[in-house]
Amino acid sequence: MKMTWRVLVAGVAAVMFVTGLAAAPAVAHPPPQPGPVPISAAMQTRVTLNFTGNGCEGCVISPEQLIYASDNGGQEVSWNGKSRKVRGDSVTFLVPTESTRGMMIWIHAPESKSGGWLDANPLVVFQYAGYSPGEWVERAQAVKASSASPCWSGTTEASVSLSVNVRTVKLQALSRTQGGSTTVRVPLAWVAPTEEAFGGFWNTDRGVLAANGDPGCGGTS
Repeated sequence: MKMTWRVLVAGVAAVMFVTGLAAAPAVAHPPPQPGPVPISAAMQTRVTLNFTGNGCEGCVISPEQLIYASDNGGQEVSWNGKSRKVRGDSVTFLVPTESTRGMMIWIHAPESKSGGWLDANPLVVFQYAGYSPGEWVERAQAVKASSASPCWSGTTEASVSLSVNVRTVKLQALSRTQGGSTTVRVPLAWVAPTEEAFGGFWNTDRGVLAANGDPGCGGTS
């Protein structure tokens, strides 16, 4: 990100002496003002995810922010957090506060014992379509939801704790050994109570929101 530094150029005061006149008083110049605060010193938010339900022990969680320029007034913004393994049903990240807007949370579950795999990674759902922020969504409701958003509207708080309900559902998947298809247990994860989403909603499969590549968040997601 290009930063513009403010440069102050102090002028040299010339003092003219005229015969019979006193020297002109010195002019006091204000001290230089500090420049912009570097991005590294910007405010950060401690985001803690507390997993309930079946839990997500052994899962690897990866936070990411990506808002394409077309959804952000021509300016693309992105941030990638370090992946962390869930231990004791919780995980904590230190996120630049400005990067919580449009942040997604990927879930990399332990490899399935069935030998099946999805060609996509599940994401934590922040809001199911049809449910308002602050509303509690039960598993039966989540499974029946046809669309959801993995994008968080963000926060300005210094510390936030989110409860993530985790269940597993069976989905059709590719078989590693037999070719063709099989079923695999996939994490169904959603924030409870619901948080306000940022941008649009995507189709789900039995409530699971999964994607590959970099889908991004915003008005056209």
